[in-house]
Amino acid sequence: MRTINLTHIFAIVGMLFALNIFGKAQAAPKNIFCETAFGEKTFLIEGDRVVFSKEHAEQGRSISSIDQVRTEKRHKGFDKVLFKDGLKHRIHVDNATEFSEINDYMVITSPKGHEMTYPLSCRKS
Repeated sequence: MRTINLTHIFAIVGMLFALNIFGKAQAAPKNIFCETAFGEKTFLIEGDRVVFSKEHAEQGRSISSIDQVRTEKRHKGFDKVLFKDGLKHRIHVDNATEFSEINDYMVITSPKGHEMTYPLSCRKS
């Protein structure tokens, strides 16, 4: 009769744990809609692409898509860094499964180094 030793049991439990974590990471939403407090900046995160939309009184809604986005994965969330209209944008989502207006924000930095921070309200789309 064959017996299973303690090392095999720990190896199996470890593999199941790793598969569970990997499965949750893959299940994170691919499309996330975010906006600032008064809706002056709205955008959609589609994987590695960010699509900004802006309301113009005379033209209606215009859309600009940014494909050159650097993504920095965090423990439960991510940072996305991109350049739009000569300004550096850093989008920080602390937890991609539980959004928070306190922990999610966008920092826009001018070429001279001035920063504006906007809290974000995000949701899965």
